[in-house]
Amino acid sequence: MKNFFSFVACCAVSFASLSRAGTEVDDKTAIATTQAIAQAVPLDLFSIEQGYVFESDLNHGGSLGKQDEIQSEFEYGHRFHVQGDLYVHAGLAYNRYDFGSTRAPVPNHLQSLAGVIGIDVMHDTDVGAFIQVRPGFYTQNKFGISSFDAPITLGRIFTLETDKLYIFGGAYAAFLKGGYPVIPLVGVIWIPSEKVRLMGVLPEPKLIYSPTKKLDLWVGGEIVSGSFRTDRNDDIRPTKLNGTQVDFSDYRAGVGLAYDLTNNCNLDVGAGYSIERQFAFHRAGENYRTDPSPYLRIELKAAF
Repeated sequence: MKNFFSFVACCAVSFASLSRAGTEVDDKTAIATTQAIAQAVPLDLFSIEQGYVFESDLNHGGSLGKQDEIQSEFEYGHRFHVQGDLYVHAGLAYNRYDFGSTRAPVPNHLQSLAGVIGIDVMHDTDVGAFIQVRPGFYTQNKFGISSFDAPITLGRIFTLETDKLYIFGGAYAAFLKGGYPVIPLVGVIWIPSEKVRLMGVLPEPKLIYSPTKKLDLWVGGEIVSGSFRTDRNDDIRPTKLNGTQVDFSDYRAGVGLAYDLTNNCNLDVGAGYSIERQFAFHRAGENYRTDPSPYLRIELKAAF
């Protein structure tokens, strides 16, 4: 009987040891998985985009001449790992829009230079939730306190069906924005198969078909926009546009392709129609719009 109790005791000790060993293995596996995902999360983010919109009439109770547009955008960001899925995102962005001359009292160019400060909550290697502030200057030419703004964007992706259906919800707000300074953001991401996915999220909603792992063919839209402070100009008419705020927007629809040049670098080329470009001086009550015209764009993205 004594030997029996000794045997039971030994079995209990052995079982406990195996249980602890299993837990240690599971913990190590979980830690290794987390570390692998953390290592796969891209930390350095780079993008440069160039676009051209062909000439079309700029209207305000009649044509005021033909105008084209050159779009130039650059952004660099870096993620700093805090813990788990949490990252601090910091960077710099410069955007510029140059316009052809007309008789209209609209800017010949608009530009922004801003920092990028935010928090990313990663889901594997994708962003699951974020909040981002872009403090900087949004102006025609002069960088000053009147052209300072700090637009805020926040969003989160909600899973309805894993690897298939997601809902995006968020909001955008800016002090310089006229009309509605806060805009709700809603979208849907649907992945019915490995080769087809719907990315119905602003500002670039797209339906994508992937014939190969490196090539995406897409059809969709794009909204290019921003809120700016124009320069003081005592000669401008009407005078209420002297140094006022303007919301610029360009609504586009087109087709294109995206190709993975390397595992970390992607080239996106698109073409289509700019349905309308708009200079909305909300606070002055003036609005200038263009007729539709073709556009071309090219974008290079890299993530390491």
